[in-house]
Amino acid sequence: MPKIIRIDAAPYNIPLKGVLTWGGGHELRHLSHVLIRVVLGDGAFGIAEAPPRPSIYGETQASILHIVDELLAPQLLGAEIDSFPSVAALSARLALVKNNNTAKGALDMALHQALAMSRGQRLGEYLGATRKKILLSAIVSTGAPEAVFADIGAACAAGLRVFKVKIGRGIRGEIETIRRLMEDFPKARFYVDANETLAPDAAAAVLTELRELGVMHCEEALPVHLLRERRQLRRDCPMPIIADDSAFTIDDLKREIAFETFDILNIKTARTGYSESMRMLDICVEAGLGLMVGSQASSLLGCLQAAVFAGHEAVTCASECSFYLKTEADLSFAPPIVDGWLTLADAERALSQMQEALRDFV
Repeated sequence: MPKIIRIDAAPYNIPLKGVLTWGGGHELRHLSHVLIRVVLGDGAFGIAEAPPRPSIYGETQASILHIVDELLAPQLLGAEIDSFPSVAALSARLALVKNNNTAKGALDMALHQALAMSRGQRLGEYLGATRKKILLSAIVSTGAPEAVFADIGAACAAGLRVFKVKIGRGIRGEIETIRRLMEDFPKARFYVDANETLAPDAAAAVLTELRELGVMHCEEALPVHLLRERRQLRRDCPMPIIADDSAFTIDDLKREIAFETFDILNIKTARTGYSESMRMLDICVEAGLGLMVGSQASSLLGCLQAAVFAGHEAVTCASECSFYLKTEADLSFAPPIVDGWLTLADAERALSQMQEALRDFV
């Protein structure tokens, strides 16, 4: 049974091609992430990416480096792992430290990858991913129409066909932009992310109008704390609702299911690792709810780790595992995207190459 002998964390900075904006005023100008490496006694290792988002989780690059070195790693070092449940049980110990979502998520994914390597398994096989092809989507920033059109044009050229358009800074203009996008990109499909910005008294009308245009889904239309209003919104309009910020944890997810607030869960492996993400997937399958996978604006490494998880048969919606195309990083390992699809085999191959290239970075 392999023992955890080393855990390292190092800053990982990547420039973006442009600024990502969303919600009422959030923006992301560059990726200031943290790479976490777990090494086992038999030489197997795993590397994962923690993406701090101060406006979402309260984490920063400096806080993740500190919390891993001082509080999280000491709880894991010396422990033995031999199965998915054993890693999940070990990760559960980290609940003694509150919050720090992506620091814990990265540690969990690195542990699972190290164990898969130790067992001589492909990551997808280890995780139970059997879908040969994964449908991808791309996140489109809020902004001037010409910038949105250029963003989608570049993504289409890269092979993508499904797009999540951020809304919430001027809904009438944004609806008109979406109308024009559908005319100019007839083969593309669109859904929106309101990032909790719509007004309760107007949300149903806005979503009904968007649905009539052909928009597929809406993510987090109303503020999370308006639980009853969000339940009523789902009852009042035909637009399927995606849960994201409202379901950070398994307890959150159970509450949302009990109140019937959503139709599709956006699982973010970056914040729930593979252990909690798998439990969330199972809970949603049992409840008959849809699933997609997001990557939390990750680099190629994080996107590939999310994409492999999206290889589960239960994940039927397009998954947001293409954000790396917005970075200025070396993408020589990036797998091909063909007519919107990424093969699981290509994702696994690229991830293995990335892991080896980053072995000594941390």
